[in-house]
Amino acid sequence: MSVLCLDLGGTKLMLAQVEGKTLLDTWRYPVPADGNFEQLFDFLVTCIHSHLTPETYGISIGIPGMVDMQSGTLLEVLNIPALTATQLAQQLKNTFEMDVVVNNDANLFALGEAVLNSNQDMLGITLGTGVGAGVIFNGQLYSGKHCAAGEIGSLSYRDGIIEHYCSGQYFTTHHHMSGEHLYQKACEGDSQALQAFAHFGEHLAHMIAQTLLVYDPKDIVLGGSVSQSFPFFIEALKQKLQSLVYGPQLADLTISASQHHNAALIGAAQWFLQQQKSSDFN
Repeated sequence: MSVLCLDLGGTKLMLAQVEGKTLLDTWRYPVPADGNFEQLFDFLVTCIHSHLTPETYGISIGIPGMVDMQSGTLLEVLNIPALTATQLAQQLKNTFEMDVVVNNDANLFALGEAVLNSNQDMLGITLGTGVGAGVIFNGQLYSGKHCAAGEIGSLSYRDGIIEHYCSGQYFTTHHHMSGEHLYQKACEGDSQALQAFAHFGEHLAHMIAQTLLVYDPKDIVLGGSVSQSFPFFIEALKQKLQSLVYGPQLADLTISASQHHNAALIGAAQWFLQQQKSSDFN
């Protein structure tokens, strides 16, 4: 028996049949993010229908936004505005006549990392177009009532918010090129690109210092597209942290880049199983 898991973003949809910690098959589709709700719903139904099997007994979806955990209403979906204020899970449940759950994608990334690495107290932070985070306490995901726990990217920082300095936005705004382009130049040893990532690491240090004061985790795992540049910013990050954080916290803290490309899909399957066991399904 498997769970069909979806990781829905503003540009791509990843699907996988997941059994326990194992991805049986994966698929990728471009997302019509500018479409209306009916178009997006039809797109999801078509993708799901194409990959259901007789062994599929549920559907679990990660979305880039907040969810009312009691009603299942999608409160805000970044880059896919037509899904905001909808009952996506309930409508899919009605369509496919099987249980459907939904949660924030960063939360599911953190849960997947916790399951794969047996982490009990950690933050899973996604660094991509924006910044998101999932909070794991005692091996359990803490989402908050609206999936807003871990929304550190919206905290105030300098002349804006953390997300402006700790995501891909930083490179396009302050260095006028994409993080991917800078990454390629850094791989070639370009000094300006290397300096850009060093500055990025210092901004990340300020972000992590604030999360340590709030959550005091044992482990921090970085995911998202920008995390591939981890070797270029980790030393600057660690050095800056030494001037920002209480010493014993750093001595016990591990910061690493995710080694799992599909941790969010594993987390989606785990979330479905946890909801099933807690008898939250109607």
